[in-house]
Amino acid sequence: MKIQNRKLIILLISFCSFSISAQSNIEGVWSTGEYNTKIEISEIKGQIKGKIKSSENEKAEIDKVILKNLKINEDKWIGEIYSVKRKRWYNVVIIPHQEVLELKIRTGFSSKYLQWKKGK
Repeated sequence: MKIQNRKLIILLISFCSFSISAQSNIEGVWSTGEYNTKIEISEIKGQIKGKIKSSENEKAEIDKVILKNLKINEDKWIGEIYSVKRKRWYNVVIIPHQEVLELKIRTGFSSKYLQWKKGK
């Protein structure tokens, strides 16, 4: 019985470590490559969200949440992204890599692909 308990504890610790590791891959400041815009992804009130930290785009609202409802699904994040140009929310899939986030945004019948790079 003790061996089964140890295995369960090891399994739980491994699961928690994976969850923390996955979150740390997406959290941080990311450069969108447009208008020198920086997005900060962090935990806000128990949820992972992204908000505009800085931008040279005059339409961008600093501190506006543009990523929400992010949930991890295996090795990717699924949620919603706000388009400042269209003033509308779209579904997004985010695949984190070491220094890059790959974003796939579904816009009706088509998809748009973006890459955000780790920034400061």
